[in-house]
Parts: sequence; C-alpha cells; structure tokens
Amino acid sequence: MHTTAPPLKEHPVILFFEILLVLVAVGVLAFAGLTVKKLYQGQR
Repeated sequence: MHTTAPPLKEHPVILFFEILLVLVAVGVLAFAGLTVKKLYQGQR
C-alpha cells in the first residue's frame, strides 16, 4: 500500500478495485463474525 494515493484521473480502475477489495474484506469479516457467533451459540 502506498501512503500517497495516486491521482484519480490516472487510475480510476485501481481506485474501483481497491474499494471493491475493502468491501469484500468487510463482508468476509462480518460473515466470519456471524459464523463464530453461531458456533458459540450451538456449543452452549
């Protein structure tokens, strides 16, 4: 990851993929959290 973001005019596709990557990461973390919660509820 670069600390300085590239100009939006040069790499709109890269910006789109970075946003998509963040959304996928958040979705995976949320799904993992729900799965762990269900597993703990099932064990009790």
